[in-house]
Amino acid sequence: MTIEQYSLKDDDKRVKIFKALAEVKRIEMIRYLHLHKENNTCGSIGESMGMDKSNVSYHLKILYEADLVSVTRMGQNKISQLREDTFSELLPGFLDSL
Repeated sequence: MTIEQYSLKDDDKRVKIFKALAEVKRIEMIRYLHLHKENNTCGSIGESMGMDKSNVSYHLKILYEADLVSVTRMGQNKISQLREDTFSELLPGFLDSL
């Protein structure tokens, strides 16, 4: 039997991901972003989820730091999208379970 070696960098990344996923609102945000793939601003996410923009921004920052979402500036707005590559690499099947 061969045991595959993983780097500490990968383990640190996993810890950040699991900490980010340890909040129900963030899992709900991931579900929302998975189902609504375009033009997701803090305002549109908050309106759909019944949250204010500052609260959405706080949770998106944590998801961004865990490399679960990407944020792109479009004028005055920031557009958020899931980093599906991170999910497929480190959490295969997670998005399908939503």
